[in-house]
Amino acid sequence: MKNYRPFSWEAFWVVFSVIGILCFPILWTSVEVPGFTKYIWATPTSILWLAGACGFLWGISAIWYGKAIDYIGLSLTVGINTGVGCSLGSLIPLFILGNIPSSTVMTPLLAGMGVMLVGVAVITKAGLLKDKQNKSDETVSLNEKFMFGLVLALLSGFGTAAMNIGYTYAGKASALAVADGIDPVRASLIAYVIVFASGGFLANIGYALYVLLKNKTHGDYVKHGAGFAYFKAILTGAIWFGALGFYAKSTALLGSLGPVVGWIVFLSLALVISNFWGLKTGEWKGFPKPCRVMNVGNIILILSVITVGYANSLS
Repeated sequence: MKNYRPFSWEAFWVVFSVIGILCFPILWTSVEVPGFTKYIWATPTSILWLAGACGFLWGISAIWYGKAIDYIGLSLTVGINTGVGCSLGSLIPLFILGNIPSSTVMTPLLAGMGVMLVGVAVITKAGLLKDKQNKSDETVSLNEKFMFGLVLALLSGFGTAAMNIGYTYAGKASALAVADGIDPVRASLIAYVIVFASGGFLANIGYALYVLLKNKTHGDYVKHGAGFAYFKAILTGAIWFGALGFYAKSTALLGSLGPVVGWIVFLSLALVISNFWGLKTGEWKGFPKPCRVMNVGNIILILSVITVGYANSLS
């Protein structure tokens, strides 16, 4: 997401929005649940509005998220975003579902969440150490927008939580499909169509088109090398919703606490993978101490996944 060339950010985001946020969710769901729209129309309007509003909030925060990566890097952005998104995005659905587990399950579940937040804090510390070293090294260009990037990453975390909250609300449509004989694993995709194809898509495409017209960068689509940029945007959209689609399926397999337990595991592993990618792309090259701290954070995150998995086994 840090390299859009020859596309500008807005040119890239328009393609990503159409492909990843709108087309892929609808196409995948259409294949697995033909005629799925009838379950959406049968869902109470209030639920659809709530889920759509959560999607819109996520859509705005997705823009902040993309910008934050440009300002402060992938690892630190994902760390801050994950900390806020996990805590709110797992606790609120727990009350929406109205299925508060016993203390036997709740204790290790909250412990796992706490361990995850510690891991996120450690990784965030690694990012701060990296930035401090960056500013003291004259051979590395200074990032004057670092603090602004931190604020954007924090705000994007609220939107990340909204994504799972909206998904939990929209699960009503998936439940209608299950009651009609559709396999729960397949039906789980319907909820994401409601969240993304409504508010999520409108927020992303609206802002990206506004910037595209304002900056008059629509010519990016015919620049030399644009074909590869299209490929990157389409691939990004496919991988992005592919991960979310499999998360949706996992919630159906994890039982009554699926949107809670699955969300913690999903975000933890996403953070570990993003850190690995940051290492691969050289983001941490020349920063040995921050890199060691980050690796400690990754280990803590893996422990949180094990703890949450144990809690789910008790439910």
